[in-house]
This record gives sequence, structure tokens and C-alpha cells, in this order.
Amino acid sequence: MKLTVAAALLAASEASAHYIFQQVGTGTTVNPTWKYIRQHTNYNSPVTDLTSNDLRCNVGASASGVETLSVAAGGTVTFKTDTPVYHQGPTSIYLSKAPGSLSSYDGSGGWFKIKDFGATFPGGGWTLSDTYTFTIPSCIPSGDYLLRIQQIGIHNPWPAGIPQFYLSCAHISVTGGGSASPATVSIPGAFKETDPGYTANIYSNFNSYTVPGPAEFTCSGSGNGGGSGGSTPSNPTTLKTTTVATPKTSTTAAGSQPTSPSGCSVAKYGQCGGIGYSGCTSCASGSSCKVTNEYYSQCL
Repeated sequence: MKLTVAAALLAASEASAHYIFQQVGTGTTVNPTWKYIRQHTNYNSPVTDLTSNDLRCNVGASASGVETLSVAAGGTVTFKTDTPVYHQGPTSIYLSKAPGSLSSYDGSGGWFKIKDFGATFPGGGWTLSDTYTFTIPSCIPSGDYLLRIQQIGIHNPWPAGIPQFYLSCAHISVTGGGSASPATVSIPGAFKETDPGYTANIYSNFNSYTVPGPAEFTCSGSGNGGGSGGSTPSNPTTLKTTTVATPKTSTTAAGSQPTSPSGCSVAKYGQCGGIGYSGCTSCASGSSCKVTNEYYSQCL
């Protein structure tokens, strides 16, 4: 019984540290939770089934009572989480134009990607934050859209582990748009188990990375289905970014930590150990390093 209780407490601790995209706004200001975002029933759990319709807006996501945020084409939008993203992996932004009312649109139409926050090299660092700011392309048509944010946790290497999708959808109305025709993909269908960004092992020879899904659409032509273009919009820097060091291959055992460089510390929810990890192992005040699995320990 003691083992069962301990396992339950560990599972609860890990679940409580996950993150939910629950606020959105124009510029860098966000609005109250769920005002413009479809509230789902998945709490902070990930979606892992690549064939599921839940990959669109999450499990049980409801349009009931969701208001529509007005966004100028070429303007900026910010998503905010309840807890900073800490699982290593990419974050992407998608749009899908509603054929009619957003309240009755289930996301079964076409989607196009407008922004990737991928890995940076050398080093393989990620944009891990509680806020993600990006630009709505100035050339897309005016109208109502589902605005989807997706973060993929690839901290448990495939195929032994399964990448985790954390996502939400907002209702937006784009004004002052153009006449571009972005090429679209279907969700589910845009992500496959053979995608290198899905199968990547960040703990071994991690020297490059391709974010799963289609290429980013830009008004200059990339990802464009043939509509008129315009100037490529700038993409503001993500706010409050915390970059977690990317592990390098080594023989460090699970739960065993390398010597921490003098004076360094890892922010809460950051990685602090695991097989192959060579970064800081000291956690910021108020948190301590806890083992999640043999590849990953984090400050909680």
C-alpha cells in the first residue's frame, strides 16, 4: 500500500507541474483566462494520439461562451500559460479560417503554420517561457480564425517515450487583411511518427532539428498557396524566456548528477539532471531537483 501511495503522490506532483495555455491578448497584454480561448477538459495533461481530433484544440474543448478577439493583420498576439513551459521541445502557432461561425467550427478545415519557436544551435537551446508573442501575417484575408498554439514535449525519447502535445485554441477576428492563399494541412494528419522532429533524441548527437508539421507561412511566399504577397512581418522576441541547457551525450546514470558549475542555478521547472545531462544541477531557491525518469530530472 505504501508503494501505491508513493506512486500516486509522484504522479500527482508531475501532473501539477504541466502547463496550460489559457490566456491570450493583443500586443503583450493578455486577458482573463478562457475569455477568448476554448476551455478544455484535459486540465494540464498532454495529447499523444496523432490520429485524434483532440490534436486540434485539445480534449473536450468547447466554444461555448468564448468571445472573439479582434486582431489587426500584421499585429502581434501573446499567449500565456499558467506555469512556464519546461519540457524541452518546439512551440508552434497555427491558424484555420472558419467557413462560418467560430462557435460552430470544429477545426476540420485547413490549417497553416505562422510561427515556430524551434531549437537554436550550437547548443540545442529551446524557447521555454510562460509567454509567447508572435505576429499575424499582414497578407492573410480578413475574417474569423481559430488561433492554435502547440508545444511538443520531446523529453522522453521516442519510441520508448511518446512526444507530448500541449495545446489550446483561441477565437480571433482578423481585420485589415490581404488576399493571400496559404497552403493548408489537416489536423490530425499534419504530424507523423516518421517526422524527424517527432523521433528526435535530444540526448544523443543532437546537432539539428526540424519542427514537425508544415513550413511556416510568410507573406513573402514560403508556405503560400499562390495568393498575393506583401512584406514579411517581423516576429517580436518571446517574453520572459528561460533557456534550459541541452544535454550532451555521456554515461551519467539516472538520478546521478554531474558536478554543477560554480555559481549557476536552474530556474523552477527547468532540467537539473538525467542521463547525458551536463548542465547546472543546483535549483533556484524554493525548489529542489526531482527525478522524473532516467533521462530527465527537474527543479520542483
